[in-house]
Amino acid sequence: MNADTLIDAFVKKVNHEPRRRIREEDVPHPLREGGAEFGLYYDWTIQRFQYINWIEPLEETLCRKLPASYRSLVTRYIFPAFETERLTLLANTGRTLYHEMSMAMIHDKVLSEVLLKNGYAQFARPEEGHADPVCFDFNRAGEWGECPIVRINHGAIVATGDIEVMDELSPSFSYLVDKYLQQDPQVSIA
Repeated sequence: MNADTLIDAFVKKVNHEPRRRIREEDVPHPLREGGAEFGLYYDWTIQRFQYINWIEPLEETLCRKLPASYRSLVTRYIFPAFETERLTLLANTGRTLYHEMSMAMIHDKVLSEVLLKNGYAQFARPEEGHADPVCFDFNRAGEWGECPIVRINHGAIVATGDIEVMDELSPSFSYLVDKYLQQDPQVSIA
C-alpha cells in the first residue's frame, strides 16, 4: 500500500470513530463540527486542505524531508492535536497554536534546538500528558525515508541538554498507522 492510500484510510477511520472533544482554542473554526459542549469543547474532523504551504519551508529548516507516510498526512490534511495509538499527534493547521507541530519542531527554544542538532524532530507527545517529546529519529532513517519513532526524556534536555532516548515506540509512522488500521473501533471517550 502506498503512503497516500495508507494515510487516506487512516484519516477515514479517525474521522468515523468516536473522538475526544477538544478545547475551543485548540480547534480552528474550519475543523469544528457542531456546537460547543462541556465548557467550549468541540467535536472535530481531519480535513483535506489544498493550500498547505508551510511544510516545505519547515523541511528546509529541518534540512531533511519528513518521513514519507507522515509527509503524506501533513501535506494533504489539516487537523488539531489528537490522540491515537497512545500518542497525541501535534496539530497541523498552519496556525500558531500551542500544540502545533511546526511550532514544536523548530520554534521551541528549549527543546527543538537540542533535538534537531542531534537528529530528532518532535511531532507528538505521549498520550498520558507527559512533556517528553515523541520524535522521528532521523539518525536511523531507512531507505524509503521512514524513521523510528522514539520518546525522549524532557527532563534530561532541560537539566543538562543531553538526549536520553527512553523508548522506541514504533519502527515508523507507517507501521504505527497500519497498526491503528488493524484495530477494532474504539469505545467513545467523549
